[in-house]
Amino acid sequence: PSNCDRNKTPGIDMTTGSLGQGISAAIGVALGYRMKKINNWIYLIIGDGESQEGQIWEGALFASHFKVDNLIAFLDHNKQQIDGYVKDVMDLGDLHKKFEDFGWHVQTVDGHDVDAIDHAIRIAKKTTGKPSMIVLETEKGKGCSFAEGVLDNHHMHVTNDQIEESLKSLGCD
Repeated sequence: PSNCDRNKTPGIDMTTGSLGQGISAAIGVALGYRMKKINNWIYLIIGDGESQEGQIWEGALFASHFKVDNLIAFLDHNKQQIDGYVKDVMDLGDLHKKFEDFGWHVQTVDGHDVDAIDHAIRIAKKTTGKPSMIVLETEKGKGCSFAEGVLDNHHMHVTNDQIEESLKSLGCD
């Protein structure tokens, strides 16, 4: 699905509604674990287009102020959203610097490099006293010839033949 759905995607513990709501929910869960003295990591996924929502920045300030250091967020920085390019709809500037200025520990990695992401998570888990943001530099549709570099790929229909072709090009069985 376009948005993570706990009923359809293994490993997703919470489904949110409108864009921006996930950060508040993730912070609440992270604080709940901390209050109960349960050592657990909360992972949050947000998009760059979603980061145009005010709730993202209210949450970012809150998490930093309350030192929610058991929260690791991933920002999918693919530079596209349903309405066009993020910079044209509402330019967000340097998201790495913005989250850093909001008091987060920030790393930027190639979002298509699993080893780089794993390394960033390990560093984030060693960071104390502040939440962590891992900015994933990605390209929407990467590896799928029918979607890579296509602006209008937000809600595209994908045929079984396209799925097979993409899996083959990505080296999957």
